[in-house]
Amino acid sequence: MNKSVSPGLDPAVLDGLIHLVKKTYHGQIVLITQNFRVVQVERKENFNPEDLLERNLGLLSESLKIQVLKDRVLGALKGLEFGQIVLVFKKGRLTQIERLQKERFSDLQGMSGDGI
Repeated sequence: MNKSVSPGLDPAVLDGLIHLVKKTYHGQIVLITQNFRVVQVERKENFNPEDLLERNLGLLSESLKIQVLKDRVLGALKGLEFGQIVLVFKKGRLTQIERLQKERFSDLQGMSGDGI
């Protein structure tokens, strides 16, 4: 398949992702792709005792622009056949986006005869 394939992220899933983003204060949201489509979304939330006293859980910093987030996520997913996009949050702010691309080789064989 062509590496410039559009990301396989249904608009309803993208809206659900934004809902998760709005609830994440410290932690990560991971989008897992296979065959250019998002097949799984994972969310890991970290809680510091001080944060529980200082903040109202579920509120995202207003400084995060939703359309910018959507554009960055879709840009990171573009051409990602197999891999992950990790959104990292600190104090309700998106601090980084990590992109892990996996390459699969069907013609190579491992020790057990399986592909790598």
